[in-house]
Amino acid sequence: MIPSHLLRYRTCVFLTLAFLMMRCGRSDLSTGSVTDPALIQVTIEVHRRVCYDGNSSSIKAFLKDGAGKTIANKAIQIRVNGKPMRLNNGSSNYYGAFPYYELLADSPETVLGGATYAFSMVLTDGNEYNIGRIQTQPDLTSQQILLPPSHSRKQPLAVQWQQVEPGNFWTAFQKRWQGETSHSQLTISKVNEKKDKWGNDIQDESSANEADYLTVEVGRGSDSYTIPITYFQQPLADFNALSLLLTSIRTVKPDGTFRTGSAITSEHSTFYKVKITD
Repeated sequence: MIPSHLLRYRTCVFLTLAFLMMRCGRSDLSTGSVTDPALIQVTIEVHRRVCYDGNSSSIKAFLKDGAGKTIANKAIQIRVNGKPMRLNNGSSNYYGAFPYYELLADSPETVLGGATYAFSMVLTDGNEYNIGRIQTQPDLTSQQILLPPSHSRKQPLAVQWQQVEPGNFWTAFQKRWQGETSHSQLTISKVNEKKDKWGNDIQDESSANEADYLTVEVGRGSDSYTIPITYFQQPLADFNALSLLLTSIRTVKPDGTFRTGSAITSEHSTFYKVKITD
């Protein structure tokens, strides 16, 4: 006889899988005529990555119906700054496929810091509806976050920043009232750099220990965070660099025409590295 706790576990797993399969299936709006934007929940993600080994960017749009099912209708078009995006049917797994819209391979649109991106949707009847616009976060300057190129593991390290989150309390309150939110976070972790025989970095091995990761909220104005000397000593003591990831996320509400839960998000990720010496 199967124990009751095992039966409950199996039931929970079955219900979870059933829920995911229902949510991840294709929507009926993926075919035929769709002329009402209120049927569609649209989520747009604008991402810019600034790193010491090169920059990258992407713009993706996801459409869902009221049941949370994915809409992949070739007759529905998403445009950014007036230019069409491509419907990517996405990769498939046990739960189904996850299609999304992305920039065309030859698109002149790339994500720049401090730029404005306007989005619209063209439904199957040819009518175009404004989704909304978002301004991406400017790239950070060397004066906005102060880090040394190298640091001794025998001393605490003070990380200073200023004006990472723009404006003040009142401007933030006004934007929040208008449906815009913004926050920034700094993630600190230990890495062990591997080099080839010519001294070039070829691999960064990250720690698997949760204690080797620090998360710091970055607010408006000027502030700092001091990494204590104990952090450098345990649990992973054999490392030669710190990886610092500063992530800023800004979200705005689209036009009220679309389903509740729709959003446009700009995520700006900046990577830093500090060499650690003995």
